[in-house]
Amino acid sequence: MRQMLRAWLQASRLPSQAYLFLPLLLGQVLAWYFTGQWSWVVFVLVQLFGLFDQLYIVYANDVADEATDRDNATPTLYSGGSRVLVEGALASATLLRAAWAMAGLAVASTLMIGVLAGHWLPLPLGLVGIALLWAYSFPPLKLSYRGGGEWLQTLGLGMVLPLLAFSAQAGDLRGFPWEVFAVLLPLNLATAIATALPDQSSDARAEKRTLVVVHGLGPARRFILVLAAGALALHGFYAAELLLIGDTAARWVLAVPAASLLLAAAVHLRAEPGTRAMDAFLFLVILTHLSYLAGLTWALL
Repeated sequence: MRQMLRAWLQASRLPSQAYLFLPLLLGQVLAWYFTGQWSWVVFVLVQLFGLFDQLYIVYANDVADEATDRDNATPTLYSGGSRVLVEGALASATLLRAAWAMAGLAVASTLMIGVLAGHWLPLPLGLVGIALLWAYSFPPLKLSYRGGGEWLQTLGLGMVLPLLAFSAQAGDLRGFPWEVFAVLLPLNLATAIATALPDQSSDARAEKRTLVVVHGLGPARRFILVLAAGALALHGFYAAELLLIGDTAARWVLAVPAASLLLAAAVHLRAEPGTRAMDAFLFLVILTHLSYLAGLTWALL
């Protein structure tokens, strides 16, 4: 029993909840900030959607990438799957059934938002999020192999989630500050590319056409830094005026992301798969992204 529980916790990769929790939280805070609408019941349902959606994503991805993960000799905390299938801790069919169950619970969460709050837009947006993962990992599209998987990941986490969360609280998308995507989307894309860096060799053998495989480690690392730096620079152009949070608060939002990005730039040349420098680079790129989301949310409160 204890081993089974440990296997499910390993498969769930709970630290990756932050990828969904923060954009969903930001979307809801933006709705409160711009429309004045807030419901704690809706808040709980939106974050439950994020919990179930994340579990659907990691379970389904493990099933879709089982062969590639078995060939991956350089897994990290952030990439290479949970390893439960590789280690034989769980069966593929069991994990796939769990993925579908989590997808059903995620959709049910958005359905409850419609029933309880009368806000129905989260339901189709939630279905779009579910479909994006299927297009990412499974036939007939399987874009994580054909190319374009990073863009799907960016669209799902960087755009669909904030829109779903905003509409859950506000009822529609009127008043949404669309300019925020000038920062959110590049940061999400940088993270999506970064998490594929350690998997370059196994992805290449699996004939995955990720940006890292197609263009190589060096160009991918540089592109990540350019994306993140450009995103943070754009924050300076829009944040204080658009969000009315004041110049000082707008600058403080950048404190941790900018410091993290500078450290990432310092280690990026040594970031090779299987090295501590790669682990550090990944951590710092992810921290740049997530600390921006957390900082912007805090500044709006």
